[in-house]
Amino acid sequence: MGSTTISYNGYHDSIPLGDGVWSGEDGNTVTLLEPCGIGDLTGDGAADALGVVALTNGGTGTFFTLVAWRNVGGNPVCAAVADLGDRTPVESITIAGGKAKVVYLTRTDDAPMAQVNLRRTATYQLAGGHLTEMSHTDAPYSG
Repeated sequence: MGSTTISYNGYHDSIPLGDGVWSGEDGNTVTLLEPCGIGDLTGDGAADALGVVALTNGGTGTFFTLVAWRNVGGNPVCAAVADLGDRTPVESITIAGGKAKVVYLTRTDDAPMAQVNLRRTATYQLAGGHLTEMSHTDAPYSG
């Protein structure tokens, strides 16, 4: 995950996620999670991927980030990242029509950090090396 041109949480080198987990010398752990969406994000006809990773650092937070991988000759190449925030687990990712629909849990500004009270459905687009949220809708969540 990542590259020398795409920084992830201050890491400027690639993070090897071959077995799905990476632990840094700084005590941080990055974990590749489910779900993952597969579909054409770039319009070139090849199946790209949009997944989610979680960063933990020994504290109470778990920081979720979307990661887009382009399909380059059958190999995944990190194309962009988009932070979702602390304790915002992703429920589903689907890709159609060059856009990704991501459903995740989050909170209103007045809710405590340990509580999620919204289910957000967001639409993302990959363009120009950026994964950009185009729109979102929120629904109450009481899970």
